[in-house]
Amino acid sequence: MGNNVATRVLLLLVAVLAASLTGLVAGWVSWALDPGVGKTLLAGGSAFGASLVVMLTAINFVLKRDV
Repeated sequence: MGNNVATRVLLLLVAVLAASLTGLVAGWVSWALDPGVGKTLLAGGSAFGASLVVMLTAINFVLKRDV
């Protein structure tokens, strides 16, 4: 896989969209269990942040040439 700017931007976009979907599902599940806005935002935001970090770390590992 190329390591140019276009490839990196597309991988970042895929990671952000997948993390958004993860956060959305976590928010829906939290809302279904307890319909409170605070807990829902916290659950969705935490899931988004954690999954984005994991995906960006995995992409960084895959794109590094010295590994």
